[in-house]
Amino acid sequence: MPPLLPLGSSLRGRYRIHRTLHQSRLRNLYIAEDQHLRGKFWVVKEMQPVGVDHGDRARLLAMFQAEALQVSALEHPHLPKLVDFFSQEGCLYLIREFIPGTDLATVLQTRGSLTETETLRIGTQLCDLLAYLWARKLPSGIHRDLRLSNMVLTEDGQIKVLDIGFGRLLGGRGSESMGAPDYAAPEQFTGEAGTDTRTLVYNVGALMYHMLTGMNPGSSPFNLTPIEELRPGMATVTRSILTKALKNHPAERPGSLQELRRGLDKALAAATRRPGHPLESSERSQEFQNRNGSGGGAWAWILGMLLMALMGGALVVLYQMFLDS
Repeated sequence: MPPLLPLGSSLRGRYRIHRTLHQSRLRNLYIAEDQHLRGKFWVVKEMQPVGVDHGDRARLLAMFQAEALQVSALEHPHLPKLVDFFSQEGCLYLIREFIPGTDLATVLQTRGSLTETETLRIGTQLCDLLAYLWARKLPSGIHRDLRLSNMVLTEDGQIKVLDIGFGRLLGGRGSESMGAPDYAAPEQFTGEAGTDTRTLVYNVGALMYHMLTGMNPGSSPFNLTPIEELRPGMATVTRSILTKALKNHPAERPGSLQELRRGLDKALAAATRRPGHPLESSERSQEFQNRNGSGGGAWAWILGMLLMALMGGALVVLYQMFLDS
């Protein structure tokens, strides 16, 4: 396990360690303040490859630099921006955008499950991101990064997938280097994963299953309890598309991430429009704002009506006083 950097220490004379976010055998995460940009904070990912002898370090460093260059060129709303990378004293460092929010593992632990509409919206975002990455053949082993603890839900309902790539460079064993076996498709265990995105379709379906039911699909791999038994009351189209995405045989799944995305869009429309579907408080708030701007328009109308009523009452009183005089 790499020792933690002391608080207040600096990397490259620029990134001053502000606090520690995470420590493990293969990596440490920190919040660092940018000494060149006042008030700017970044996430620092520190990686220490294990089982690498001196002769392999040059090759490993070249691989790290090549992958970091590719990842730093990515621009997507569901990815934090990688802004810098370097090596120092045997460790590899990545500097990325800091994303405020709560990771989905914590959200699920607190709430038990997500709502149907929340899950569908996150699913569509994951489809968009994975299709973007797949089209660029980047990064390799993306499935290793698809886990709830690696996804942050922002206040506006957007998902950000953190720490994309670089897992294969660590050379470790165990769950941290394997990635996310709980959400892996059967063919990923047998080494028979195909050359299309149907494996990623399963990965997205497994993540959504966990979000909707609160049950980790790894607890009963490839023999999942039917989703309608764990989450009754869903829209039929939601149940149908997720059941299809989680088929053990790739040929039975949606043929692409784009096809899955279209199915999720239909499910989202059905879930939010069916009779008796309760809008969540955040959705009610958004719906109110959409109808009335920021909400000020509605209050202005109410106050205006009250003012007119008061003025009308005052005129009646004055008129009566005139008659009495």
